[in-house]
Amino acid sequence: MAGWRGRGLCATLLAVLTLLSVTHSVRITNLRVPRTYTLLRDHEPDPLVLDCEVEIGPREQGFVLKWLFNNHSIYQWIPSVKGFAMGFMKSKIDTKIFTMEGSPGVISIKNPDWNMTGEYTCAVQTFESTDKRSARLQIIVPESDFMLEARMSGSRLDVDVMCAVQHVFPQPMLSVMFDTHILDSVLTQLDQDPSGLYSMTVRTRIPRDQLESPTPITCAFILIGTNYTKRRETIFYDKASTIQRKWTTVAVVMSIASLALSS
Repeated sequence: MAGWRGRGLCATLLAVLTLLSVTHSVRITNLRVPRTYTLLRDHEPDPLVLDCEVEIGPREQGFVLKWLFNNHSIYQWIPSVKGFAMGFMKSKIDTKIFTMEGSPGVISIKNPDWNMTGEYTCAVQTFESTDKRSARLQIIVPESDFMLEARMSGSRLDVDVMCAVQHVFPQPMLSVMFDTHILDSVLTQLDQDPSGLYSMTVRTRIPRDQLESPTPITCAFILIGTNYTKRRETIFYDKASTIQRKWTTVAVVMSIASLALSS
């Protein structure tokens, strides 16, 4: 019985100590990092605002808050000197936002760009305890152009299809369909320009005898790892086959008329 009582007392003391450590420690109560941020073309981007809400126990001392991007420090706040930016975002982070928001965990990133995609971590510590949380942010750069063309080949035995998306981030994935058939045999060209944006072109050739006229041809792309998607559709229309059908119809009508007159 004494052994059971001893173990019970230890468990109770451990629970009390755990409760006290939670009550009087520093901890992050809320981390606000958007999952995606879209850079609209021809618009000056709004600041990218991140927030780390912190609760500090009354006995905690030596408080420090840090923001890290992909495990590299970009911002630090301590009571004696307030906030200051560092690293490659030193010129991007507005350190005056603390005065407006009143929270040491708020940072505002000016003119965000695609290369700010990654993991953001808020880390807090005191002399007695530490805590940290992380979240991933994906920057999206919409396309500058999205094209779909379908043309009869010179031999008129095939239809050449070209679909292209230009200057996007992250990397796109293109697919071409006619009716409900996804085309697997495509030539794909992927380029990344010096600014880091992607352009992709796919080309394919469809045998003419596989297409009725008119037939819808669709191209769609998705930016990998996001829900951003667009689609284009064009209608393949073979004028030659339409003219042929018209002449066939006229010939049939004339034959019927001739039979009627002869009878």
